[in-house]
Amino acid sequence: MKLNFAGIWVFSLLLSATAPIGGIGQAQPATAAIAQDQDLPATRELVREIQFMLLRLGLDPGPLDGLPFQMTNRAVQRFVELHRLSPVELQLGAKVPNEFLVRLRAETGRTMFGAPGKAETAPGSSSPASAQPSSSGEGPPATPAATAPIAPVPPKPPPADRFAACVYDPEDFHIGAARYTPDTFLKEGFDGSTVRAVANLKDRLEEGRQIADKIGITALKEVQRQARVLQYFECRLKIEQASAGKS
Repeated sequence: MKLNFAGIWVFSLLLSATAPIGGIGQAQPATAAIAQDQDLPATRELVREIQFMLLRLGLDPGPLDGLPFQMTNRAVQRFVELHRLSPVELQLGAKVPNEFLVRLRAETGRTMFGAPGKAETAPGSSSPASAQPSSSGEGPPATPAATAPIAPVPPKPPPADRFAACVYDPEDFHIGAARYTPDTFLKEGFDGSTVRAVANLKDRLEEGRQIADKIGITALKEVQRQARVLQYFECRLKIEQASAGKS
């Protein structure tokens, strides 16, 4: 189920360390991190995060209580079937397959950004091969070689980055298995509109703060990153508006 882009899950976006969050204490390392390529034990904290991600993907896991009862496992089973993964049954203390966790985070990230979910690839060469005459003599004649050497045109210097004053952490744009740049994030998530990005990120940040108050420390770092991304695009927006005012 595709969720409304303005109200999608903010679990992978974050609030800067300078922004106050009511009711939240000092951040602690999340025990459910899945950066390591290994299966993890199903603690209540990890199960609660899984429940939260399933809910944001439109798969109702029941209460977000960290207890893997029937509704939670039914939602897990549905996710596994949709993505053709190996069977998974959540039980406290049992191992949770890393493959399942990585895919769940990746799909949640794609839903969150509204991106199509395809990996970025370098554009391939679309230039056709130069036509060469065949051995039978058919085909266009070969182009005669130039009689005089042509000095190569020096490459143009790259344009100055007008947003260089807007500092960001590249890791803040690492969502699931996809790595975005600020420009690809803006293009794929907000059709290239900085105004739209700022408005949507503000909505998500407010939702994230409310969720962090209810869920606790597991959501705090994500809310912090949400704010850093928002601050970066607010900086870009000011520069764009200043440039528009001068023109």
